[in-house]
Amino acid sequence: MESELSSDAIHQAVRRGGSAVFLAQLASQLLSLIFLGILLRRLGLIPYGWMGMVAPLLILVRVLIHSGLDVAAIQKGRLDDRQVSALFWVNQVLGLFGALLVLAAAPLMVRLYDEPELLGLTVALAGTMPATTLGAQHQALLQRRLRLGALAAVRLVAQMLSGVAAVAAAWADWGVWALVVQQYAEISLTSLLAWWIEPWRPRWVLRHTGSRGLLTFGGHYAISNVLFFVLANLDKVLVGSYLGPAALAVYSQAFNLAQKPVGLVAAPLITVMLPTLSRSRFHQEEYRRWFAAFLRFLAWLMVPSGIGLAVVAPETMQVLGGEQWASAGPILRVFALMIPFQACFNVLGSVFSSVGRADRMAWGSAAVAAVSASLFTSTILVVRGQPHAEWLFAATYVGAFCGLIFPPYLAWALRTAGLQWSDVLMPLKDALPPSLAMAATVLMLHLAGNRAWPISPWTLLPVEVFAGVAVHLGIGHRQLRFYLSEGLRGFLPHTAGKA
Repeated sequence: MESELSSDAIHQAVRRGGSAVFLAQLASQLLSLIFLGILLRRLGLIPYGWMGMVAPLLILVRVLIHSGLDVAAIQKGRLDDRQVSALFWVNQVLGLFGALLVLAAAPLMVRLYDEPELLGLTVALAGTMPATTLGAQHQALLQRRLRLGALAAVRLVAQMLSGVAAVAAAWADWGVWALVVQQYAEISLTSLLAWWIEPWRPRWVLRHTGSRGLLTFGGHYAISNVLFFVLANLDKVLVGSYLGPAALAVYSQAFNLAQKPVGLVAAPLITVMLPTLSRSRFHQEEYRRWFAAFLRFLAWLMVPSGIGLAVVAPETMQVLGGEQWASAGPILRVFALMIPFQACFNVLGSVFSSVGRADRMAWGSAAVAAVSASLFTSTILVVRGQPHAEWLFAATYVGAFCGLIFPPYLAWALRTAGLQWSDVLMPLKDALPPSLAMAATVLMLHLAGNRAWPISPWTLLPVEVFAGVAVHLGIGHRQLRFYLSEGLRGFLPHTAGKA
């Protein structure tokens, strides 16, 4: 179906498509904030609380129906048309099965949360499962072939149109159904546009394709994602069950906002990182340089993002959602501190996958799930009924993730890929000086704006953001100029001979 790319071809493809991915992701995050601000104010707490209750079920089923088959197609060294076709048809069967699972779970959702409105909402969202699998392999092929700009454009257009549809539905007083419209529009448009951009079409073939290894890899990857689901969503299930929809609304939206910087950088980075590392897996020194360079870029952006958002969290929630969402500010502050750790954690999946060791990722995720499940369950029983229970639970989540879960998981990933701790510590050391200077500047402005000379959050927040960005980029101006001039080829350190 295709031949191996040379090292030079990989470099050229990454430079050509990587910058487009990051620009598209920046536009995506800006659009999502605009649409979110409108919808938060228009819909209020309860619709977001209901959607937050259904979301873990949808995420779990989507993990199951994908079964890692898209990642299997991306990381495979050689892939023929029959193998891709087999993966496609397996995905479609799983998509229909996923819809049936969601339908069957609808009554259980009502019993779990004691919210009758969840029955119709869950049933309505069942159809998003086959809509998701329809374009999964086409998106995987675009990523595998490093057509990163085209894939980014597909997702951006789908997000923009779905956001417009959701805002129109909210303005028509559709309530929570505006969020349903947004789900269907984004998923369906992404799949349809991927079919339009990627010319590959499936053949009717399932057997004797030599795809058993791909299915095994996908199974291990799916197991890992199911277990990671526990870490990412069990907290929300417990908050919704024990503290109610309003508490879940502020908790989940604070968590989601803290994930915006992670999504802005880590998500497109993974799009570039997985195929690049996969194509370099048999050249250890090149692999190590790529990993260190990717992580350097990640730390350069994520460390200041986490520290800065932690400082400005209260005014961020007031500007975005108004006073009814002000209680999410302290929770956002806690979750913001997790941003650098979460971003690094997310990209480590590409390390396991790129060397074909999804089985080791499954073992690591099992340990992560066991620790988080026991800790979260015991914590909710302690904090329920306490003042600021959502904040206490969030603080426990962040402390457990950063102190107990992330360090051993990082060590496991490094050992799997034959990497060293120096490949992690050096990029972090480079990111700290400008980040700490930025934090000091923003903190002084925050204290002055809230205590010495109280001013409106609408005035204070832009000043804080502008000053923080100016200080960080001013101190790190050499790094900034290098990335701007070299594009995504600037990921490579000088010693790689490509920068």
